[in-house]
Amino acid sequence: MGVTKKWLWRFWIIPPVAIGLAAIFLAPMVKNPPQKSKVVERAVSVRTITVKKLKVFPRTIGFGRTQPGRTWQAVTEVAGQIIWVSEKLKNGHFTNAGDELLRVDDASYRLSLAQIEAQLNASHVKDRTTQTSLVIAKKNLALLNADLGRKQTLVSKGSTSKAALETTQRAVLSGEATVQNLINSLAINRAERKVLLTQKAGAELDLSHTVIKAPFNVRLTDVRVNRAQFVNKGQILFLADGMEVAEVAAQFPIGKLRPLIGGNKGLAGLTAGAKVPGALGLEAVFKLHSGTHTVKWKARVDRVSGTIDPQTQTLGVVVAVDKPYLKAAPGKRPPLVRNSFVEVELLGRPMLDQIVIPVSAIHEGKVFVLDSENRLVIRTARIKFSQGGFAVLSSGVKPQERVVVSDLIPAVEGMLLKPKEDMRAKKKLIREATGKDGSK
Repeated sequence: MGVTKKWLWRFWIIPPVAIGLAAIFLAPMVKNPPQKSKVVERAVSVRTITVKKLKVFPRTIGFGRTQPGRTWQAVTEVAGQIIWVSEKLKNGHFTNAGDELLRVDDASYRLSLAQIEAQLNASHVKDRTTQTSLVIAKKNLALLNADLGRKQTLVSKGSTSKAALETTQRAVLSGEATVQNLINSLAINRAERKVLLTQKAGAELDLSHTVIKAPFNVRLTDVRVNRAQFVNKGQILFLADGMEVAEVAAQFPIGKLRPLIGGNKGLAGLTAGAKVPGALGLEAVFKLHSGTHTVKWKARVDRVSGTIDPQTQTLGVVVAVDKPYLKAAPGKRPPLVRNSFVEVELLGRPMLDQIVIPVSAIHEGKVFVLDSENRLVIRTARIKFSQGGFAVLSSGVKPQERVVVSDLIPAVEGMLLKPKEDMRAKKKLIREATGKDGSK
């Protein structure tokens, strides 16, 4: 009985196992195949600008402090006490050319001049008396020579003695000596008079130096003396700045100057042109920045430094503004006084039909360009020069091509992009390159 139940239990187990195995083998046959999903490529949004040829105005910026084109260091050329000082002789005052500013006591110099003039008068009197004596001496010598001739005739006839003849000869020699001494006295007198005339010129010059006058229009900056003060010869009285020209010696990197003078000239063309003021053909602008506004002056390039700074590798360019005080306007345009810190902008000749892109669009010498299907093309960009926020290219991008100006990470050649024209970046680029608004 127990054996029969055991076999019955095994019999009931076999059908479920068989059904399970059948399901495993038949399931793949009746199962529907998986549907294939369509892969969609995602486009990356980027900002772009369409490149076009521009007229570029190369420029560079430097800084420096203004200095007057001419300065005057008033140095006394005579010693003495200051007896008069002009009311204009104060720091900051303006004075015109020829204005008297200071006088040194001239009493001793007038006395010296009077003594020399008295000696000259005495020399003239001595000349006249000597001339009169010379006329008399010559007449006396003529009489002695006539007497000598008669004595010689009488001696030849035996009518007089030789002793009388010798006496007459000695008298003639004495008369000749007198005449010669008077002639010598006149020559010495003339030489002494020349010395006196030279001394008189020196005394007159010293006398003129007791009065200090402005040699040109100046503004006084450092007055060091006052009335009743004794000054020595060679002592500095005051300092003054000329008002005709204000200059700034600004330093510029050599690489920044080359685009302004033409790439084929190089530094040699720059220094050669410096021989003639304005020969560089550059325009210049002074800019004085204050807390509320910026004041500009139109300037000119006057000259270029003859040496390069060995530490900074910069070249000094001297830029000048004519009549800086006449161009001043109270409350609007201050004068360019000494040591005003200004920005100097140099402008070169315009360069036509240049390919210009933002500097930020260049990535380690590469530029990202979109093709006609909005796919990324990576090219090598050759930079002609860069300036501020833009770069001028000689190759790598063509007109009307679109350049990516936003960050693109990662940048994969051929990737699909979704471009959007960045008008703000475009206007900024045109404004920096041409100096004009790029809204059109």
